[in-house]
Amino acid sequence: MHAFRWSEADLDHLAAGTLVGHLLECGSQVSGGYFADPGLKDVPGLDEVGYPIAEIAADGSFVVTKPQGTGGRVDFATVAEQLLYEIHDPAAYLTPDVVIDVSGVEIEELGPDRVRVTGVRGKPRTPTLKATVCIDGGYLAEGEVSYAGPNAAARGRLAIEILQKRLARRLPELQIRADLIGVASIFNDNAGTTLDAAQATPSDVRVRVAAQSFSPNELDRFLDEVRALYCAGPAAGAGIRTSKTPRFWSASCLLERDRIHPSVSLVEED
Repeated sequence: MHAFRWSEADLDHLAAGTLVGHLLECGSQVSGGYFADPGLKDVPGLDEVGYPIAEIAADGSFVVTKPQGTGGRVDFATVAEQLLYEIHDPAAYLTPDVVIDVSGVEIEELGPDRVRVTGVRGKPRTPTLKATVCIDGGYLAEGEVSYAGPNAAARGRLAIEILQKRLARRLPELQIRADLIGVASIFNDNAGTTLDAAQATPSDVRVRVAAQSFSPNELDRFLDEVRALYCAGPAAGAGIRTSKTPRFWSASCLLERDRIHPSVSLVEED
């Protein structure tokens, strides 16, 4: 807006400028980072990936590129994927200054690692702003222990079962999450059971258990039970690590603009 003297009424230009920010906000994500999938979406030189550069014209068109001699890639696929990243409605992407419509955007490869983006449109901004509100979420406690060698998965499942039974007696109100990393974790459920557990025969697994509470003492007792697995649990458990950290809960909501008053405070320490 400053360099090209765009006004707040230049909605298409504001949309273009904001789209540049959207494409570059995650750094190297538009130049191959978080994009690579070997054999499907190969990215050369990812260990030296180049961070993107946007060359913006006064008419709102722009070219995405990266420094010469760096790794990664900038092409139709990387730009298109990042363009749609975290956008709820391509025809009405809500931002503070303008509602962006990318449904008519054209992406053109000009040459190696040079991609032109045109056709973004802007609509008037909404009367509200998105706010993320954080509140005290108590504490999160985590414990891990490894089992390796023959029957490792079975020993890991036994460790989870022991913990669940002990905690059901000692801390009946505490809900825990248990994962057998190496068999299932991302797609595990909160009961501690695992997907295809009967067929899984990994050579090593990592048991992870977690609990949240507003009582630090309650979580200390929980972690004591994890550490007790060394001598009061399945055979050959090792590498136990425990931690307890404060946590926050967050919620997103829409607030009227006149209730938002941006400010900056500088805090100096002696």
